[in-house]
Amino acid sequence: MIRHGQASFGEKNYDNLSKKGVKQSIALGKKLLKNGISFDQTIIGPLNRHKQTFDGINEGYEGNLNDPEIIDEFAENQLMEIAQHFIPKILKTDKNIKEIFDAVPFWKRKRKFLEYFNIIAKKWIHNELDLSEKGFESYDNFRDRVRLAKSKVSSLMSENKNTMVVSSGGAITAVYAECHPLSVDEIMKLNFNIKNASITLFNKENDTFTLDSFNRSLIPRYLETYI
Repeated sequence: MIRHGQASFGEKNYDNLSKKGVKQSIALGKKLLKNGISFDQTIIGPLNRHKQTFDGINEGYEGNLNDPEIIDEFAENQLMEIAQHFIPKILKTDKNIKEIFDAVPFWKRKRKFLEYFNIIAKKWIHNELDLSEKGFESYDNFRDRVRLAKSKVSSLMSENKNTMVVSSGGAITAVYAECHPLSVDEIMKLNFNIKNASITLFNKENDTFTLDSFNRSLIPRYLETYI
C-alpha cells in the first residue's frame, strides 16, 4: 500500500495534493520503475488526492501502469474534520480553528495542533465523542469499512501477482491492525509516523495478509514529509 503524497490541509483543498505531494508521487514512480518493480493491477481510494498520487506515480513510471480500480472503502477517515470540529469545544471557545492557531506563535502551531489532535483522536478511538451532530463516522465503522476494503482487494488478487493500492495513512494503519493487534497508543504512533509517498508491503497467502515491511520510503530524503 502506498500513502498519498502530502496533502493541502485548508478547508477547501484538503482533498488535493500540495505541489510537494505531486513531486513526491512522481519521484516514487521513477524509483519503482528504476528498481524494476512491476504491478499487475492498481487500486486507489476514491479521494481526489488518491487519484493525483496515482497519476504522479504513473507519470514517474512513464505511463506504464494499468488504469486503477477504485475501492470506495479506502477513503481516509474523518479524523482531521473531527479534530477541526472538536478542538474548539475542548478549549471551550467559539473561535474556529484558524482563529485559534493564528493566536499561537507560528513556530508553535504544529506542535500545539498535534497536542490537541492527539486528545481528539484518542477520544474518537474510544468512542467518547458525540458524532451525531455532524454525522461523523465512528472509529468502529471506519475499521469495519477498511476491513471490507481489504476483503475486496483479496478477492481481486491472483496468486503471485503484485497489486498496488494507493490509500491514506489511517487506512494503512487500519489494515496493519488487522494483521497485528495494536493498542490505542500504538495506533496513534503509527498514524503520525507514516511518511507521505511511503510503501507498506503485505504478502497475501490464501485470504490472509501478513506484514512484510512498513513505511518504507524510496524517495529522496529532502522530499520526505509526514503530515
